[in-house]
Amino acid sequence: MMWKIGNRALAVANVGLPFAAMALIAGPAHAFSAPAQGDLGYDIYDIVVNKGVKGPLGFVGGVAAFLFGVSRLFSNIMIGIPTIVAAVCLIKADSILQTFGMIV
Repeated sequence: MMWKIGNRALAVANVGLPFAAMALIAGPAHAFSAPAQGDLGYDIYDIVVNKGVKGPLGFVGGVAAFLFGVSRLFSNIMIGIPTIVAAVCLIKADSILQTFGMIV
């Protein structure tokens, strides 16, 4: 009985200790803000995010992926659910990027 508890505790420690170490080592998170016009990388950000993801191309891609996920939901749920989640992430990608707190 004690041997089983020891193995279970060891399995939890194998996963928990690396995450605890990363939490102690990691510095504070900073939210990502869009670069101002004239900054380095603004043109790339403008084309990819403003005209691509937030524009009509990203919206149509998100809706198409959502409809594909719904159609796959009835035949294969393991493909349908991740596709729907990915479609919602594509539609709201700009908001998700800013809330993750990444330094880019």
